[in-house]
Amino acid sequence: MVCPQAGIARELQEVLAEMAIPAVMQAAYPRPGTIARLAAQHGCNLCLLEVSSGQELALQLIGELASAIPVVAMHPLQDASLILKCLRSGAAEFLSDPAADPLRAILARLAKIHAPQQQHRKKGWMCCVIPGKPGCGASTVAIHLALQIRSAGKAKVLLVDMDPLTGSLGFLLKLRPEFHLEDVVRDWNRMDQDLWSRLTVSSGGLDVLAGMERPGLRIEIDRAVARQMLEFWRERYDAIVVDGGDLRSAVESGFAELADDVLLVTSQELAALHATRRSIELLDLASGTHGKVRLVINRYAAAGMKREDLRSALQLEPYATVADGLDTLQAAVLRGDPAAAGIKFRESVLALARQLRSDLPAEKKGSSWRHLLPLRK
Repeated sequence: MVCPQAGIARELQEVLAEMAIPAVMQAAYPRPGTIARLAAQHGCNLCLLEVSSGQELALQLIGELASAIPVVAMHPLQDASLILKCLRSGAAEFLSDPAADPLRAILARLAKIHAPQQQHRKKGWMCCVIPGKPGCGASTVAIHLALQIRSAGKAKVLLVDMDPLTGSLGFLLKLRPEFHLEDVVRDWNRMDQDLWSRLTVSSGGLDVLAGMERPGLRIEIDRAVARQMLEFWRERYDAIVVDGGDLRSAVESGFAELADDVLLVTSQELAALHATRRSIELLDLASGTHGKVRLVINRYAAAGMKREDLRSALQLEPYATVADGLDTLQAAVLRGDPAAAGIKFRESVLALARQLRSDLPAEKKGSSWRHLLPLRK
């Protein structure tokens, strides 16, 4: 416990003694660069750090220690700006009332987050869906891929909208989510299952994390946070489908690198093929994407360019084709009902899902296509 304020320190010592929790008191802020070593020397697994005596130094100390053990920032006022600064510096929780009940609630949440997993489940598979050119239908492919994996494999599936501009998933699924991607990023340091369940919305049997609410808002997701998010998701879902939206964002955030498969979605139009060729060049330069890029030709029509011509133009073998279903897809958007998509489109997306996920159960002979429809609430 680091608490230069004598009055707050006494209150906390009394509360901790009442709760029979051993504590080491540090009456002054340690020098920068020493707090992690001090915590290790005393075998501490949690730090209560009072920030009102010197905010700048306290925030620095939080940042130094947060990667080693959870830090609870303390201040007698519920200052929203200060709370945000503490959380951004790495604090796991914020405590304004040094009483037994609020402290017990915080300790319970931290214990739940950091408790060892009792059962080890297979890590979830993740793919990042990226358009070779905007307008190629990558978001539509992402939605239906997630639905087919959910329906065919009875899997627990998460669909994530990482598009920094359009937020297409919410529009296509007719969702009105209360929370969005920025809320997850803002609250990531205190994420647990209870909080996560409030930040997603259910649609067609999927858990959906909506994209940013305001297109002018820019949220930076660095590679460390992206890795933590994906690890959290893999522990809870059989499959994660991320609509990457913007190729450069998907690469720079690390989601393309961390994915098991990267679906690059394009179409047969010449402008789309030109842009897709440039996208392939960028992916070739990105670390961790070699051998994971799967070229998907959306709105494929036999009258257009043949597969061999596409391979020659893009220097990449097409992995799969998705049937053209523009009219039925537009009707599905108007209804907010993915099941309204044409049968050929759904069947080609199911074939793509089976290529990517060999663990999906084989389709029964003679079965009706109606079982492909997503479950509805």
